[in-house]
Amino acid sequence: MSDQTKSPANPEGGKAAIGPLMGTLAAVAMLTVVAGGGGWLLGGYISGTGEMAGPVSGGAAPSKEPGKGHEAQPLGNVIELKPILTNLAVPSTTWVRLESALVARPGEDIAPELAMKISDDFMAFMRSASLMQLQGATGLAYLRADLEERAKLRSDGKVERVFISSLVVE
Repeated sequence: MSDQTKSPANPEGGKAAIGPLMGTLAAVAMLTVVAGGGGWLLGGYISGTGEMAGPVSGGAAPSKEPGKGHEAQPLGNVIELKPILTNLAVPSTTWVRLESALVARPGEDIAPELAMKISDDFMAFMRSASLMQLQGATGLAYLRADLEERAKLRSDGKVERVFISSLVVE
């Protein structure tokens, strides 16, 4: 045998040292399982239930009977607005098409005239916006927040949320 196959770390020559590799793989597998389980529990907690996904020791399990336990909050009326097509302030050659909808608070009704005024406010805002404000996920989140604030102010709090169904920038 040559001196290249025998070494102090691998005295048998032909066989690879499997011990350290198996230990590393076992540690990675164990950490993956722990991280996955923690993510699953945290996801169940954040998903809107406000409770952990499984029963917690010392606590009662959630009730399975209908009408008891966590109830979903009903949404109000959803009013789709006509698409807005306008150019942006900077650069003025860039056009934008915005399709959105308003969600009224439960028990509130939004008149078509009020929806038209809110749509006009949205158009005025889009004409004053720049392309830099709309870029990325953060820009989209800020746009929705700004439109939602305008809708709430115009409707005296009748609008609960604003949904952006599509935004096309050309």
